[in-house]
This record gives sequence, structure tokens and C-alpha cells, in this order.
Amino acid sequence: MIELVYGDEVIEIPDYVSISMYQKLEKNKFLYETDPRHLISLFTGLEMNELKNLPAEQVRLVQGFIQNKVNIKQEDSQLIFHFYHKGIEYGLENDWSKLAWGAWVDFEVYSAENILENIHKIMAVLYRPITYKNPANPKDYTIEPYNSNTVEKRGEVFLSLPIQYWMAAASFFFQIVESYITNTNISLEQKMKWKRMMMTGWRILPKWARKKVSPDFILR
Repeated sequence: MIELVYGDEVIEIPDYVSISMYQKLEKNKFLYETDPRHLISLFTGLEMNELKNLPAEQVRLVQGFIQNKVNIKQEDSQLIFHFYHKGIEYGLENDWSKLAWGAWVDFEVYSAENILENIHKIMAVLYRPITYKNPANPKDYTIEPYNSNTVEKRGEVFLSLPIQYWMAAASFFFQIVESYITNTNISLEQKMKWKRMMMTGWRILPKWARKKVSPDFILR
């Protein structure tokens, strides 16, 4: 993390791209690629006119730091089974056979509306607070039962998570969904809706993540 001095204020530049930042970057990709001022504004929280008052050397340092962070690398995106965030430990869903039907419904709703804008909500379905963890085996844990009423609030908290958490979970999630729609007795129309959702999600992933889950895999 680096710091930027603006008047009497010291601004800490995040050392990762958060989910909320990624959503803004993807929605305005051309803007951020053609005008680095918008990228600096996004990371610092400063308005465009405020950036003009910064020393040129500071701007160049911050710009180089940020450009390195927005180039998300595969090695930075390993699947996270559990993590602490704002004082709470969350775990990835680890018993898909018992996942509540409401979770699948919420997956469909969040994906049908706009999967990019709902990444944080999908993450809130995938990850829930841990209620028990085996000290001898960190992957042996239990999470809270699914509750649709808590997803939106948890999703707001997850907006500040590193986007790498989503990149890794997305490919895993797509494989789970593929298995679900293949092995569950649901209508052809429903299966096609899920496949369209998966294709939409695949398109917003970076190129390295797309290679892990190809369109042929999704559509086979």
C-alpha cells in the first residue's frame, strides 16, 4: 500500500482492486483505459479537479502503482475456502447437495438481472459466516444455513473484497452449476436459462480465467 499526500490529508491507496472498483472499471472500460485520471480518481476518491493540484511526481508514482494492480494475474486468484473480512470469518459453501432451493433461485435472479453488478451478491450466496471450524483441518468447517434475507446486507460488506476472490470462485461456481443442471431433473427451458447466465458470467472474466472454463465446457 502507498500513501498520497493531498493538502493536510494522507490518502491510502488500496493495494488491490475491490469488487466495487472492478464493477466500475468494467462498466466504463474505455473511459478508464483512455484517461488515467479517472483511474486515479477511482482509487483515491479525489475528484477530477482535485487531481490537478497534486505534484506531478506523486501522480506518476500513483499511476504506476495502480496500473500494476488492475492487471489481475492468475497466480493472485487461487480459490479461497475461508477468509476474515471486517472481523467475521466467512467460508465457501461446502455442501452443495444440501444447498437450499432459495440459494439457486437467488443465483438465477442475480445473474439474470446483471451478473457484473451483482458479483458481490453472488459472493454473499457462495460465502457465509463460519459457525464451526476443525482446528486440525481448516477445510473442515460449517457455515450458517442459507437465508435469503441476509444476502443483500452481506453483499454490501463484500463490495470491498478483492476481486481476485470472485475470479477464483467464479470458475469453481460455473463447474458446480454445470453439474447441477446436468444431474438435476429440471426443464429444458430452465437449463437454457442457466447456460445463458453462465455465458454472461464467463464474458466478464479476464482472459486467463476464461481459459479455465471454456465456452465449450459451459455449452456442451
